[in-house]
Amino acid sequence: MTLRFEPPAGTPHLTRLILLHGAACGPWIWGDGFAQRLAAAGHPCTAVTLQGATLSDRVGTVRAALEQGPAVLVGHSLGALIAQRLLDDPRVRGAALMAPVPPEGLWWSNAHLAASNPALWGEVARLTGSGEPSPALARGLFGPGMDQGAAMLHAAKLRDESPAALMEAQMPQPVTPGWIHGRPVLVLGAEHDRLIPRDAMERCAGWHGVAARVLPGVGHLMMLDAGWELAADRIAAWVPA
Repeated sequence: MTLRFEPPAGTPHLTRLILLHGAACGPWIWGDGFAQRLAAAGHPCTAVTLQGATLSDRVGTVRAALEQGPAVLVGHSLGALIAQRLLDDPRVRGAALMAPVPPEGLWWSNAHLAASNPALWGEVARLTGSGEPSPALARGLFGPGMDQGAAMLHAAKLRDESPAALMEAQMPQPVTPGWIHGRPVLVLGAEHDRLIPRDAMERCAGWHGVAARVLPGVGHLMMLDAGWELAADRIAAWVPA
């Protein structure tokens, strides 16, 4: 599935954005207002489905989307890792990374979560199998200002994730550092992110030669959380021409 969001009639079209969802999600995660706000700012948006047993399969999906023309990649979590693997593609004009999996892979973030919040770690691990999301998982994905009913509705849309892709993502990744790729990069962290710890997010930013920006009040799913507008506006204002 591919979702497209166009600027309103009469709005000048600015840089195209390709939106890359994270693990256990899909293009729907952008369509509850976030992509519409980016489009209203003049950025045509294409939200793609990242399927496939391996991360390389998902990189290939984005390369196919880039055949329609150059774009800035907006990636969340595992989708941000896919975006980083594409920064040396000449059709990529830059990348906005939201709660990104860093180039080191997920091993440290996973270990940190297991030690700091083993109950949530267990709930996240269940995303590779069947079963309904728990209230604990819904709370763990959002900040304290998020309505619990809305959090459960979003969490219920999460689908099973490929165990092979998650295992591959634990390892260090072939991500070109910023001093080589030279692309503009924006790294947005979430104040209440329980899945990607702040130090991992800051190492990701350092790899690309930029400073991380932490958004207040929101959790890991910052494009759906209460106050998501701040993240959308930060990206819209940053996007290079």
